[in-house]
Amino acid sequence: MISLLELPHRDARELARSGAPITVFVNPVEFHGPHLSLHNDALVSQGLARELHAQLSIKHPEWPLVVVNDVEIGMDPTPGAGTRHYPFAMVKSVVLETCRALMELGARRVIFQTFHGAPMHNMALDAGVKFLLERGVRAISPFNVILKEMVEFQNPAEYAPAFSHIPSATADRMLASLNLDFHAGFFETSMALHHAPLSVSTTHRELPDCPPFPPESSMLMAGQAARLVGRHGLARELEFAAYGMGWRALRPFPGYTGAPSLATSEAGAFFSRVITQRYLPVVEEVLCGSAQPPEPIMGWIERLSLGGRVGALPIPGLPEIPLSLR
Repeated sequence: MISLLELPHRDARELARSGAPITVFVNPVEFHGPHLSLHNDALVSQGLARELHAQLSIKHPEWPLVVVNDVEIGMDPTPGAGTRHYPFAMVKSVVLETCRALMELGARRVIFQTFHGAPMHNMALDAGVKFLLERGVRAISPFNVILKEMVEFQNPAEYAPAFSHIPSATADRMLASLNLDFHAGFFETSMALHHAPLSVSTTHRELPDCPPFPPESSMLMAGQAARLVGRHGLARELEFAAYGMGWRALRPFPGYTGAPSLATSEAGAFFSRVITQRYLPVVEEVLCGSAQPPEPIMGWIERLSLGGRVGALPIPGLPEIPLSLR
């Protein structure tokens, strides 16, 4: 892994102009329950970047793994002690300035790596992708592929091998709702155990399961209305958002979903292989061809939230976040 910004300037420009993809990590400093680090998204993103590069290098051995170390910024992170909150306009501005500076160095291909699923965060990254594409630089944010799969979730049985160590009744229940295990639960804790085991506290084995959470009613009703008029894609997004809002409304707020106590590094390795398999053909087609990169989910949220300025749910017991920083 070559850190582009730590090279002598002449070498950095030469490497950027070589056409090797430059991987830019953009992740928040974010609470991931009591058992994971505030840098969890960055650590998992780095692991996924290494695994993706290992596959890309089979066809492109001339490409070293070139990275821009984590840009510590993100939109709509999970509240908790240590979480850093930034407005959407600032996140987007930092992403665009990063793109401009990379173009100045001569970058020809860019991969944004994140493991933060907040829709507005990924819209900020998409703004960077579009900025680069419009100026002749091939660019992609591949996590959009996984987020879309979480929303659609059409083949849960494909993930059954990750649950082989869990009693069948429990495994079936967890598998059926795997797409709702979206923060610091079985899925993400397993990913962390695989990619950054020293960052995971052994106390994860003692954590109770996240309590069941109902979907937020008005968002669920909006999804049902969309389904009635044939807007099935929008309906799935609204219903997915309803569950996200329902989780954020839990009191006391656990800071994680699912069952982190059952996480294993073996499950994380399986999930990581699947994600890399999803990434590989899309990244190849975008960076080496003319394919369009995957779009972020829930594009309507930017308008609905007035650019991220409204809609965040406060968590009791935490310092109030000013409206301008939500």
